[in-house]
Amino acid sequence: MRKQLAKSAIALSSLILLAGCSSSQDGDPEFTEAGSTSGPYSVNDCGTLGSPVISEIAPPGLAIDGLVIGEDAVPAISVGPSSVPAVELVSQQLIAGSGASVVVGDTITVNYCGVGQISGALFDSSWARGEAATFDLIPGGLIEGWTQGVPGMQVGERRLLEIPGDLGYGANPPGGIEVDETLIFVVELVSIG
Repeated sequence: MRKQLAKSAIALSSLILLAGCSSSQDGDPEFTEAGSTSGPYSVNDCGTLGSPVISEIAPPGLAIDGLVIGEDAVPAISVGPSSVPAVELVSQQLIAGSGASVVVGDTITVNYCGVGQISGALFDSSWARGEAATFDLIPGGLIEGWTQGVPGMQVGERRLLEIPGDLGYGANPPGGIEVDETLIFVVELVSIG
């Protein structure tokens, strides 16, 4: 009887653990209302280069993997206390686009914003500079997280990229980024070609 109870308890524990483990890649992001989740959050306005604002409550937006992504024309990226370094690339559509899809080798024009997961600080933003950036989407031309995470985007689409250190800058990052830091980008495709 004890063995049977022990087996039942183990099976039940396993089911509870499995139910609690879900990937944001498998489902849609959830919208969070301001104040619904406690912080602290490092809140970065992609329209302004500068230090993040620290907030004890989650700002409104899409909640994904301990992040909150604002839905305004120029988004905000907020890094919360439950955010953890990515172990694999996450490429999550936030807003749908239309038309042809990006493929490796295309020249793309995008607006984007990048935040370091460890520091919670914004390190680059085309929105803050006031002009979209144009890149050739080729291996070796951009960090690998972009060449793997951007293909498939359509014009007008906005996408979240969570890029682990080995697909980002690794052991040799530029200033403002930690060694092997997960990079969090919001990318909006303006045009292809």
